[in-house]
Amino acid sequence: MLNKIFENRNGGLEFLVYLTPGASREEIIGIVQGGLKIAVHAKPTDNQANRALIAFISSAFRIAPSRIAIRRGQKSRTKTLLIEGLDIDDIPDNVRDTVTKFKGIQNRLL
Repeated sequence: MLNKIFENRNGGLEFLVYLTPGASREEIIGIVQGGLKIAVHAKPTDNQANRALIAFISSAFRIAPSRIAIRRGQKSRTKTLLIEGLDIDDIPDNVRDTVTKFKGIQNRLL
């Protein structure tokens, strides 16, 4: 199931993010079209939302922010992220559990 969202590519873990800036809470709020929907507090001005997204991913995956790159979608709400040197098998349990929970909800709705 994780391999429908995350992909080992370009020397790391690549995945889609659908960003919701200006939210009241920072969290993974669902799965949309094969990507993670993530909400952050920051507004989409002066690259603040992108920086907040990288900080959120860094915390969730327990890695340094310098290992995270926005490969596509720098100025879009739809982004492709790459976490350098990470593999699907290295995804932390907290992220696995969240994705599994949302995937189960999505399957029940279909």
